[in-house]
Amino acid sequence: MQESVGATERAAACSPRPAWGSSPSYSASMREAGGESGLAESLERCQQSLHDRATKSYAQLKYAFGEKDLAMGEGAQLFSNTDPNESENKAWQELQHNHAVNQLKALLRQQEEKETETSPSRRRRMSPTRTSNATDQNLPALCDLISIINDQSQYINHLEAEVKFCKEDLSALKSQICTVVLENEKLHDKLEVTAEHTLREQTLLDASGNTQNAGGDDSHVCETAKSSHINEQATAATFLVDKWQLELENLKCLYQEQTEALEAQVLSLRKELSESQKKCEDLSGRLKHQHLLSAASSSIRVGGLCLQCAQHEAVLSQTHSNVHMQTIERLTNERDELMAALSSVRVNLSEMQQRESNAYEQVKHAVHMTEEANLERTKALVQCEQLKKEMERKRERLERELAIQIDKRAEEREAVREEMKKEKENLSSLVMSLSQNVASLEGQVDRITREKISLANQLEEAQKQNACHDIEINKVCGEVRYQLNHAKMKKDEAEKEHREYRIKTVRELEIKNQEIEKLQVELNEYKLRLEQALQDTARAKEECLKQTELLGKAEHQLHLTRYPLSYMALAPISILYCKFFPAAYPQLLEIDPVHSFQAY
Repeated sequence: MQESVGATERAAACSPRPAWGSSPSYSASMREAGGESGLAESLERCQQSLHDRATKSYAQLKYAFGEKDLAMGEGAQLFSNTDPNESENKAWQELQHNHAVNQLKALLRQQEEKETETSPSRRRRMSPTRTSNATDQNLPALCDLISIINDQSQYINHLEAEVKFCKEDLSALKSQICTVVLENEKLHDKLEVTAEHTLREQTLLDASGNTQNAGGDDSHVCETAKSSHINEQATAATFLVDKWQLELENLKCLYQEQTEALEAQVLSLRKELSESQKKCEDLSGRLKHQHLLSAASSSIRVGGLCLQCAQHEAVLSQTHSNVHMQTIERLTNERDELMAALSSVRVNLSEMQQRESNAYEQVKHAVHMTEEANLERTKALVQCEQLKKEMERKRERLERELAIQIDKRAEEREAVREEMKKEKENLSSLVMSLSQNVASLEGQVDRITREKISLANQLEEAQKQNACHDIEINKVCGEVRYQLNHAKMKKDEAEKEHREYRIKTVRELEIKNQEIEKLQVELNEYKLRLEQALQDTARAKEECLKQTELLGKAEHQLHLTRYPLSYMALAPISILYCKFFPAAYPQLLEIDPVHSFQAY
């Protein structure tokens, strides 16, 4: 919805905007103003015709929907029964009918249970008076059934009237939708024609403006900017026209879908109407059959007796009781069928009301869309008027700017002429001063040539002196080279001596290192021997201590024993001392240590 409204607004706002360029003459601007005024008049006429047609269609739709609201109000009044008492009576009747149906069903169930429980002989013995009383108490009267059937026929007639009203309303809506679609198509075609016309005029104006405003750098820049702006406007206008066409096609599709849906609803309503008519015919046939049955029952009745007495008398016989049971069953079946038909008719009525409300909402939505389209159209017209005013203001402003630019150009030309005169005078004075400067420069050139000749002579003398200096320098260089060669020879000899001395020192150092290593090896050997000697001395000291201890012990034993024993004991001790300490007792060993020991 919003997209369609936006499309109508953009299409209405797509009015031609003439391009104003900086023209070199006043006649060209007047011609452009005349073309724009004609274009504006044609636009006004087109917009006025569109506005008139839109207002007419809006008035027709408003009138049609006013009739629709009135008809809907009348239908609602017919359907809802303006009196609350009537609605209450209907509800009470429906409750009574439901109660009667429930009673009939309960009686039938009780009868079936009794038949299953009792045997046929027992059924015959049953008193007919009890059965007649029970049936009379539970069965509804014939007048109630007739009133129910009459109510059903009235309700069916009411439904038929509502169906006819819905059909008429749908046909009217269909015709109105067709008219709206036709008007929209016409408006679409006219807007396309106007958009093409405006685009053509814009292109022509652009071409004329480009040919007329080709002079001047500033004017060329302005023209290019304005032409680019016009091209952008033209592309935007074409884009808007295409988008508007797409939206109109979408609206057409929506209207077609709505018409198809309404036609489908009309067909379904026709089918339902035919079905309801068939049901009404069936119900009328049943009603006639019931009337015939009631007439037959009244003719069978005994003269002078009431209906209840006749029923009591009829119940006395088994055959009459069976007939009444059959009539009760048939009436209950017919009642059930009537209630089922009533429920189906109510369902159909609710569906028809729902469809009617849907159609009303759809048409209301369409009217809302048309109202919004009209509002957008009025907005577009207001915008067009505002754009016209803005164009007039811009044209006046551009004319004023053109006059100001012409005056500025004239003033600039006069200023340039005055500046050129001043520059000419300045150039003449410069020429005079330059001629004087040339004369003075010629005198300076003569003086400089004389100075140049003198400097050339001085240069020759200096060159001769330089040649003498070069010879002297060569001699000095030869002497210096000889001295340098001699110094190099001395240097080489010193380097040789240094190398030889270095080699000698290296050899001596190697020999000394070898000697040091040998001494270190010998020192290590001496250290090892010293350690072994120390270990031997430590062992000898330990053995000496042990021997001294043994000696002390032996002396102690000697004091304890006698002298001969002591003497005999001293012999082996002396032998032991001689054995372990040969240095102390060499004479004993020399004599015969073994023999002495054996003798001991």
